[in-house]
Amino acid sequence: MAKLRVLLRGGTYGAMVAAGYHWWIPRSHLYWLHRRVVAVVLLIVMACPFALSPAASATKTSDGLGEGRRILVVYENDPTLPAALEFTQGLKTSLEEGIPVRFETYSEYLDLLRFSDPKNLSRKAADMAAKYAGISLDVVIAVGPGAVKFILEHRGEIAPGVPLVFGGTRVETAKDLRLPADAMGVVSHFDVKGTIDLARRLQPGARTIVVVTGSSDFDRNWEAAARRDLAGLSGEFDVRYLSGLTIERFVEAAKRLSPDDILLILTVVQDAEGKRFIPREVVRQLASASAAPSYGVYSTYVGFGIVGGHVESFRSVGEDVGKLAVEAIQGNISPGRLIASSSRPIVDWLQMARWGFDKDRLPVNSVIQDYQPTVWEQYRLEILAILAVMAFQFATIAALIVQYRRRRRITDELALERLELAHLSRVHQLGELSGAFAHELNQPLTSILANAEAGERLLQSEPADIGEIREILKDIASDDKRAASIIGQLRRLMVKGEAKLEPLDLNEAIAATLALANSELVARQTTVRFDAHRAGLKVRGSVEQLQQLVLNLLLNAADAMSKVSVAERKVEIETRKRDDGMCEMSISDCGPGIPPELKTKIFKPFVSTKDKGLGLGLAICRSIALAHGGSLVFDDGRTKGAKAVLTLPSC
Repeated sequence: MAKLRVLLRGGTYGAMVAAGYHWWIPRSHLYWLHRRVVAVVLLIVMACPFALSPAASATKTSDGLGEGRRILVVYENDPTLPAALEFTQGLKTSLEEGIPVRFETYSEYLDLLRFSDPKNLSRKAADMAAKYAGISLDVVIAVGPGAVKFILEHRGEIAPGVPLVFGGTRVETAKDLRLPADAMGVVSHFDVKGTIDLARRLQPGARTIVVVTGSSDFDRNWEAAARRDLAGLSGEFDVRYLSGLTIERFVEAAKRLSPDDILLILTVVQDAEGKRFIPREVVRQLASASAAPSYGVYSTYVGFGIVGGHVESFRSVGEDVGKLAVEAIQGNISPGRLIASSSRPIVDWLQMARWGFDKDRLPVNSVIQDYQPTVWEQYRLEILAILAVMAFQFATIAALIVQYRRRRRITDELALERLELAHLSRVHQLGELSGAFAHELNQPLTSILANAEAGERLLQSEPADIGEIREILKDIASDDKRAASIIGQLRRLMVKGEAKLEPLDLNEAIAATLALANSELVARQTTVRFDAHRAGLKVRGSVEQLQQLVLNLLLNAADAMSKVSVAERKVEIETRKRDDGMCEMSISDCGPGIPPELKTKIFKPFVSTKDKGLGLGLAICRSIALAHGGSLVFDDGRTKGAKAVLTLPSC
C-alpha cells in the first residue's frame, strides 16, 4: 500500500503539526481526504473570507493611514490545519480592529513539509516576485520558522523594503535568526514547568513525574527541553522519562502508573518501530489507558483526554501577530522587537470531574473548557429569587395562619359575648314582662284552685256527680298545661349558651311569642293583628332567639306608640313567602317612626330612641338575623310609623 509521508520541521509551526497534524495516509483514503480538504477550503472561503480573499472594513481615514492597505501572509504549511485556522482567525480579528480603512490580504502557502527542496523554494520565490511586482505591500507576515527564513532570504525579490512581522516561532529559533531592523515577531514558549506547576496544584500529594516522548528528532528535542526545564525538581520529585518505546509499550507503562503520579505527554511523532502517528491521537490512547492523570503543553491536546496544561492558544498568537502588523503599517517599528505569546492554564472540565479534582485549586486565570456548572452556579439568581419568593410565601402563610387563629379566637370570644349579651337582653325583657307573666300564671293557677275546691264539695255530696267531677278534672289539667306552657317559654328564654338551629315554623314561633306577651300588650292597650301565611313558613333557626327577636320588635313597637292615642296603638305582623323563596316577616307600628338622624345607625350598639334604653336590642336582633343567614332592615318607604322586615332562608 502506497503511503504519503508528511515530514516534520523544527520550530513552533512544526509544533502545530506535532500537536496533532502529522499522519500517514493510505492510498485508499486519498479520495476521501481530497473531498474533506475541499470541504474545509470551502468552509474557509465562506466563514473566513479574510484568509483567501480581500476584506473590507469601514472607510474611516484616521491616523494618516490613507485609503487601502495590502498585506501578504506567507504560511509555512497547510493553512487548513486546525492550529493554522485558529491562528488565522486571531490574525483576522486584530487586523479588522486595528486597521480602520479598507485593506486586502494575499495568502501564500509554502507547504515545506512536503516540498522543502531549495529548488522548489527558488521557483516559488520567483513566482511570487512576478506575482506581486506591481503591488505595493504594506507588511509581510510570515507564519512559522520556515516561512520566516524563506522571506528573509527572498524578501528583496518579493517585497523589498516591506516590514516583516512573524509568528509561530519558538524563542530559541528566533534568537538564531539574523533579523533585519524592520522585523518584529511573536515568539512562543511551550511551558513545561508551568504545566507541572498546574499538575502540582491539582495533585498536591504527587511525588512522581513521568514524561513521555517519541523516537523522532523532534521528539528527542522535546525530551532535552523537558530535562532542562525540570532539572530543578529532581530533589523533590522522582522524574522519569519514557522514550524509545513502541506505542503498545507506552500504553502498558501508562496502565501501571499510580493515581498519584503525574503523566506529562509531550510528543510521540514516531515510536521505536519507526511508525508515525498523529500526536494528539497518541495522547488520546495514552490518556484513556493511563491510571494517572495526564497533562500536555499543547492546547490542541485539551479535549483528547488530558486534564490540561499551561498552554498558549494559537488564536491568541494570531491576535498578537496582527497587532504587531498594525503597528508596522502605522510606522511604529521597534528593531528586533520580540514579544512572548500569552499563555495560561487551560483544563478540561470532564477530565477534572473524572479525576475528582477541585476547581478551587486552579489558578485564578485558568480557562475551563466544557465546564458544566452546577445547578446552583448556573441558576443562582433564579434560585435565590425563588427561595425569596418561597420565604415570603411561607412568611405570608404563617402570618395568615396566626391572623386566622387570632381572628378565630376573637370571633369565638365575640360570639360568646354576643350570646351573653343576648341572654342578658332576654333577661332584661323578661324583667320588663314580669308583671304580665305573673298575671298570665295567676289566671290558670286561680282556675285550678277554684276547680279543685268545687270538686272537693262535689265529692262530699251524696250521691257524687261523677260526670261533673270529670269535667272539673279536665279543666284542672288544661289550666295546668297552660301554666306549664308559660313556664316552659320563660325557661327557653332564660336558657344560656349556644343556640341550636333546627327546622321550625316561623308562624308558630310568632304565635307563641304573642301568647307570651299578650298580657303586657293588653296592659299597654296595644292591639296586635297577625296575618300569617296560610301554608306555614318552614325555616331553620333557634326558637328562643327568634322569639327574642319578635318580642324585642313587639315591645319596641309598643314603646314607640306610648304617646299616641289608644285607638291608634296598633301593631301589624305579616308573614309571607317571597318569589325568590325567602321567608319574610314584617312588624309595623303607628308610632312617630325613626328620626332621620338615626336611620343610618339605628342598628349600631348603644343607639336608642328611648330615654332610658340601652340601645342594644336592635343590634342583638340584627346579629340574630345574620346568624340565621337572613337580614333585618327597616322599610325606608314607610311614611307613618316604622316597619321592620325580617327575611330568613327557607329550609
